[in-house]
Amino acid sequence: MSTYREIHGKAIKSLSTDPSAETDAGQIWYNTTSDTFKSIVASQAWISSSNMITARSKAGGTTSSNSTQSAGMAFGGQIGGATSALNEEYNGSGWSTGGALNTARRWHYGAGSQTAALCAGGQDGTAGATPVTANSEEYNGTSWAEGSNMGTARYNGGSGGTQTAAFATGGSPAPSYTNATEEYGGTSWTAGNNMLVSKGYYGGGGTLTAGIVMGIGASGTDSYEYDGTNWTTGGTMNRGNPQGSYAGLQTDGIAFGGSPTPVNATEHYNGTAWTNYPSMATARYALAGASGTSSAAMGAGGYTPPDKNTTEEFTSSTNAITAAAWSTGGNLPTPISSCVGGGTKTAGLQMSGQPSGPGVAATTAVNEYDGTSWTAGGALAPGAASYGGQCSKNGTQTAMLYFKGHYAGNKNTVSSYDGSSWTAQSTFPNTDVYGGGCGTSTAALSVGGFAPSSPYVQATCFESDGSYNWTAGGALGTARYVNDAVGIQTNAVTAGGLAPSVLAKTEEYNGSSWSEKSDMISNTGNTKDQCFGTNSDDMMVAGGPPNLATCIGWDGTAWSTRPSISTGRGGGAGAGASSTSGWIGGGQSPFKTATEEFNGETSTINVKTLTQS
Repeated sequence: MSTYREIHGKAIKSLSTDPSAETDAGQIWYNTTSDTFKSIVASQAWISSSNMITARSKAGGTTSSNSTQSAGMAFGGQIGGATSALNEEYNGSGWSTGGALNTARRWHYGAGSQTAALCAGGQDGTAGATPVTANSEEYNGTSWAEGSNMGTARYNGGSGGTQTAAFATGGSPAPSYTNATEEYGGTSWTAGNNMLVSKGYYGGGGTLTAGIVMGIGASGTDSYEYDGTNWTTGGTMNRGNPQGSYAGLQTDGIAFGGSPTPVNATEHYNGTAWTNYPSMATARYALAGASGTSSAAMGAGGYTPPDKNTTEEFTSSTNAITAAAWSTGGNLPTPISSCVGGGTKTAGLQMSGQPSGPGVAATTAVNEYDGTSWTAGGALAPGAASYGGQCSKNGTQTAMLYFKGHYAGNKNTVSSYDGSSWTAQSTFPNTDVYGGGCGTSTAALSVGGFAPSSPYVQATCFESDGSYNWTAGGALGTARYVNDAVGIQTNAVTAGGLAPSVLAKTEEYNGSSWSEKSDMISNTGNTKDQCFGTNSDDMMVAGGPPNLATCIGWDGTAWSTRPSISTGRGGGAGAGASSTSGWIGGGQSPFKTATEEFNGETSTINVKTLTQS
């Protein structure tokens, strides 16, 4: 009898602790601490990710050989029954706005990648009940340009490949289905050989010379393979999924979702046979975006009804993935709003604010957070008791600066905190309120604000030095208030606010001047709630109006969606060291004590205990 070492080239080790490297996958070891045999094995699972900006279905995606899980797209589609030209891009964490299609459409053919995509055919909604187009467009990562028309106007068949080597087959050129196949070479469409059946409403993927379509036939279990010349019958699926999606190659891909009753089924194809895989959390069909490989795929949107905005990621790996999410933290001692926060998730500060109830005086209270519970810190001096104040958000629990604000008149007081008590420092140059604050306790930044006299909305910027003296910095390009800011004095970003109407503009500071960057996502709140992180790794949480639960992240270039908090609010306090580790607490309406904590996506080696069963 052969030994384990002879078969696998590895001996069974005796270890007191489990190994944690992916290279140990397949190795069996004896854990002397737990008295068990263990191994690292691959597992498959879907996890939730950030929602799309706009719920929709029947959109095009990059279901091709060179698409990835962290660079997906959803272009066009259906929103509430109407065709759309909207385009969203996925970066592995959330969705941002991309260049819109020139022609709104749904049920169209898609191929390519996020920086080189192809859109063709579809229902364009220009006239009649089911108008169909032959129009094609190409995407360069920024904008769409008109390409050559297809030979036959059609919608809702299968497609795959790249922008310069794609196929499209089947579909519904009214009033009947077709089996016609067309190939795109980057310049024009040419006729290929017909598919074996005339059908529509199915998914496709792979390459031009190794393509696949699936979810076909009366039962929706048929699949067909294309070699660039001829179609042949593929394996029979276990559970039919017309209007499902596909990600990966002809010999290694997954199909997910489907109809007519929305399903969450997932199946893997190895080029010969289909195998059941773990199901999606949300049953749906006509997904708005699908991309990636058989081991790292993404699916978003779709129809149940109604149109969905949920996103899920599929992973087949030796790592167990935990999705980024908000969780419940310890409650603040009292309900409060119009407060500010600083520090980190495990060493945070909530300062001042207005306690619950109309006409209630602003509080001097300061609370410290250890990642589990809040305890009272050193109270602000009575003269500094104010709400609408600012702080050196990127300071620490033992080195913080609090400045300005108002209650019974605007304040110009400045106080520093050493972890136990506050010390009065040089007064601020003005009494403007509701601006953004960031930086450290010895190098703080104040951005924008609302003055007590005209002109009310301010573009001013002030910097403090190590002696707490303030000097004017570069002016904002757009005056604003109720904005927030993150970063350090020489590398900061501010976004949103009122000017005096709701503002979506983002500006970045280099220590001397501000420059305009990409606008915030329009439907996720623009007035101050809380940012946390750094200049190029920021998350804006909640805000309004109205009070929202939505969150968005900034990567130094663009804003994209992030997981929402459970309770919408405005006027809370929050802080964190990065966009993947922070907290928010308090806020209104009504006034709240609730704290929520954010944890970014994590992965751990999937160690399994071996048994005889």
